[in-house]
Amino acid sequence: MAYQALYRKWRPRTFDAVVGQEAITDTLKNSIKRGKVSHAFLFAGPRGTGKTSCAKIFAKALNCLNLQDGEPCNECANCLAADQGAMPDITEMDAASNNSVDEIRELLDKVHYAPTEGKYKVYIIDEVHMLSISAFNALLKTLEEPPASVIFILATTELQKVPATIISRTQRYNFKRISNADLVKRMEYILGQEGVAYEDRALSVIAQVADGGMRDALSILDQLLSFEKDKLLYDDALEITGFAAREDIEQLLLALLNRDAAKALDLAKKAIANGASSQNILNEIISLAVQVMLLAKSGQGQDAFVSEGFADAVSQVPASRLTGIVEAANQALGDLRFTNQQQIPLEVFLVKAAQESTNSASISGSAPAPAANPAMERQLGQLKQQIHNLTQEVAALKANPGTGSGTANLNPRHVFQMNQRLFSQDGAPTAMAQQAAQAEKAAVEKFSEIASSKDEIYAVLSEATKAGLNEAKNLWERDLPSMLEGPAKSALTYLEPIAASDNKVLLASKSRAWQIAVDPKQFMTDLDRDLEQLTKESWTIAVVEEKAWPKIRQDFIKEHAKQLEERVKRAKEAQKLEQQAPAQPTISDNDADFGPVPPDQGPVEASPLPANNDQDNDQTSNQTSNNDNRDVIEKAQELFGDVVKIKD
Repeated sequence: MAYQALYRKWRPRTFDAVVGQEAITDTLKNSIKRGKVSHAFLFAGPRGTGKTSCAKIFAKALNCLNLQDGEPCNECANCLAADQGAMPDITEMDAASNNSVDEIRELLDKVHYAPTEGKYKVYIIDEVHMLSISAFNALLKTLEEPPASVIFILATTELQKVPATIISRTQRYNFKRISNADLVKRMEYILGQEGVAYEDRALSVIAQVADGGMRDALSILDQLLSFEKDKLLYDDALEITGFAAREDIEQLLLALLNRDAAKALDLAKKAIANGASSQNILNEIISLAVQVMLLAKSGQGQDAFVSEGFADAVSQVPASRLTGIVEAANQALGDLRFTNQQQIPLEVFLVKAAQESTNSASISGSAPAPAANPAMERQLGQLKQQIHNLTQEVAALKANPGTGSGTANLNPRHVFQMNQRLFSQDGAPTAMAQQAAQAEKAAVEKFSEIASSKDEIYAVLSEATKAGLNEAKNLWERDLPSMLEGPAKSALTYLEPIAASDNKVLLASKSRAWQIAVDPKQFMTDLDRDLEQLTKESWTIAVVEEKAWPKIRQDFIKEHAKQLEERVKRAKEAQKLEQQAPAQPTISDNDADFGPVPPDQGPVEASPLPANNDQDNDQTSNQTSNNDNRDVIEKAQELFGDVVKIKD
């Protein structure tokens, strides 16, 4: 017979065999005994805590022919078939590999058939959070009102990814992590049944690595048994799991508490050389520091330490010192995620933790007070003197409000003279002021590389529409931020669309700050590429400084108005000619450049001229001019909004 992994071989077959979930198993048993079984269940919790095992036991108990106090008998035909995965009324589906809406619909098509061998048809959907939105929607109605003989059991490790509409239609059970004591107890039972000797400390290491998951614990145990089958040894557990020896961690914590950074670094290097990882060392330091705090508060837990005299050495350590070490270790654990040099965050933590709280007493004795910083003391004295002088001047002002004698000695340059002021007392710019001026000059030079010419800006404005501007704003607020990261994403907030068409946009630069964080030329190239990727067409991007935009807008409106006035003038001349001649004049090339003549200005049929022909022509001309002026205003308001004034 092929070898079977321990976690499969020793999977619980009854509710009583499930470890660490007594509240859930008791509830499920009582629901079966009382005949109050819901139509849908949701099991949520970390990996390896018994979700799938409970689902299988529950499905088996529902169809058991000889139920015993809410537990399956494991002897009837249905129980034996369920254990072998051959029970036709129990269907188990892995949503991670069957997550499409078609597979869910295929499953739902079979729901309406009656059970063949048992009382219920049970559908177990594991990792249900992996289903697509369409699959969830297809499941909703059937999950809410399934046939009387159908029960759904959903299992997930990520409850936050399951839609609220699914959760509300089920009975939810939250599985908790299994305690280390329960893990050790279960492993002791399994090793006893397997006839394998073991060291207690080895099981403690496995339980710590498993992090509350029974499956993880049994997988590591299986690995250790493959490494050495005769006996489970502590040293082998350390080597396989990558954990450091408990004695070394205790000595490492003592070195930190005594502010001996050199010894702490040597112990960490030794542990890493023996196979421990930086992450495991930090986790063990945190766990040990917490145990020391509990010892100081309750006086219990001395048996958890293995080094002789360790409990007595740490019994008087202040809680603030230990919490500082825990916080620094947690920060180092976070830093490990962002570097490939895993040893560096650990070493930085050790040096920082050894130097922390230097004004508190160490275990071995009191440490000398840190030397004062002369420059800091001198600056502090100057600030105190300036505050004293200001207090006296304010008092003098209050005492003589009418004479103003207190204001004669006030000099703004003498108020809070900080080292980082922009100007010294003689009026010369400081280094900070010079750096600011250089940064401003560099920003101006960078902006000149991307600033658009007047023709480029007018090319965008001539085709701009209100709909185009709204679409550009949607791209800026909704789509582009998700495609950019870091400084580029921040730079995008400084550029605002102010006019746009289908594939042209004019941007207003609110500040020059973004040009320091990113290369403007490269940023505009990336922006053009992202826009083309989003809209599937090439874009023309023009940029103008926000403070220069009002004048550019006014100039464009005026020039646009002049073009329309020329159109009106030519239309009036053409109207006079057609009234004098019956033939319809043709549109010249110049007219074609500015588009078709509006309907109220177009050619009319020849008719007899009345006596007051000149007066009618003047009225027609005035009406045409008014209509075109209205076109100017409407076009400008469409482009720039209600800020446009009639006089512009």
